[in-house]
Amino acid sequence: MKKYSVLAPVIGLIAVSFAFVGFQCSSAELTSAKLYMQKNEWDKAETELEKDLGNDSLDVEAWYYLGIVRGEKKNYAGLLDAFAHASKISNVHDKDIQEVRRHYWVINYNAGSQDLQKGRDTSSYYETAVKAFNAAVMLEPDSTVGYRGLAYAYLNMGKMDSAIAPLKVLWSREEDQDAAKFLGEIYYEKGRSLKQEFEDQNSDKIKIAEGIESIKTGMTGTDLISAVGQPDEKTVQKAVVERRRGKTVVKEPARDIWVYKTYGLTIAFENDTLASEKKDFEYNPGIDSTKYKLAVAEFIKGLDVLKPASRKYPNDSNIMTILTNCYIGADMTLEAAEAFKLAAEQNPDNKDFQYNYGVILLRGDNYEQAISQFQKTLKIDPEYWNAVYNMGASYVNWGVQIQTNASPNSDPDSLRKAISSKFGLALPYLEKYSSYKATDPNIWELLGKVYAYLNEVQKAQDAMQKADSLRQIH
Repeated sequence: MKKYSVLAPVIGLIAVSFAFVGFQCSSAELTSAKLYMQKNEWDKAETELEKDLGNDSLDVEAWYYLGIVRGEKKNYAGLLDAFAHASKISNVHDKDIQEVRRHYWVINYNAGSQDLQKGRDTSSYYETAVKAFNAAVMLEPDSTVGYRGLAYAYLNMGKMDSAIAPLKVLWSREEDQDAAKFLGEIYYEKGRSLKQEFEDQNSDKIKIAEGIESIKTGMTGTDLISAVGQPDEKTVQKAVVERRRGKTVVKEPARDIWVYKTYGLTIAFENDTLASEKKDFEYNPGIDSTKYKLAVAEFIKGLDVLKPASRKYPNDSNIMTILTNCYIGADMTLEAAEAFKLAAEQNPDNKDFQYNYGVILLRGDNYEQAISQFQKTLKIDPEYWNAVYNMGASYVNWGVQIQTNASPNSDPDSLRKAISSKFGLALPYLEKYSSYKATDPNIWELLGKVYAYLNEVQKAQDAMQKADSLRQIH
């Protein structure tokens, strides 16, 4: 994990005088308290001051000194309470109060800064840094450097949720560039985790819903089984023929009828090609979308910070990348397209901006335009590996789209030629990526499928075996 530390120089202590006004006209308790303070006996001094205030709650001197005593005892909430009472009674000590608060702020800021640095070697120091920076923030809430130290300490501890509050202060008050990035990353990771939980929780139901949605005329029986499984019933409907002027005419062709009772579907095949679909009711898979909605809410929190941050810091590729991920996570690729198109056009030499716009286009199934963007990325950096992979993925998905959108009357040879052309263009990029990511079973599986479609049987078998062996290792 990257370690973050406060780089500002350590601030020197402000000299604060605890000299006392003469002892005349003081209560016995206040006089005793001052004597104890001179001897640094803070517990006894606090007891005497509280006794004094029990007798006279409007004693401004007692409240003022009680604040100092509590500061020495590191009870900063108590210090602020005592000073608030003193200022409410009279403004006579207001200037001194500000100096005292600043004095203890410096002590805690310095302690936090030093512990933050030490935490790079011994992580337990982050806990004490948090305590010190929390005290600094309490004492001087208008100073943002304390919030920065607090945020960095939490980030280094991996306490991302705790880091949000101080980071939001830095963003809202200063539009701090790093704060925007950290907040965006935190919200994106929270959303990604929730979305993964949603998908894991509902994986079977999602698969069925997507399978039912994919049913269309022209599918084969194998395709349908892959999408929704085996039917509950299979029957054969014989052809209906009649004689017309001495000739036998097929009025209705023979059909295989598949019934999916759970889904309310009746599917008719002619020559193993889906000819018609009848729905008895709209099937509800019972997907629990609670986690999905929570995930989207986190992505939107990220967008609320990253969109204005991307306008203020248009050349920050990290902000743009996190922004892309949040848009994609929230399934808001259409909303993102114009913003990323503008960023790519305004920064033609920035490989990250070209790539991010390509990702948005790919998510919107605009394969030709996505490929153009990835080509621009690779022209700037031929080893931008995510762009290498997505070039191959774009061509593969383009080929799949051609197959999916083909009409039932398409010429099989022409259709296969069109798909093979796209798969062939994908191969060099997928092969290059496999040399870079040789231990990733997913790239080998994808390569195997592409090889198989292109009838490169041996290469397909080798790639699939490679994928299987890698999965067994992991």
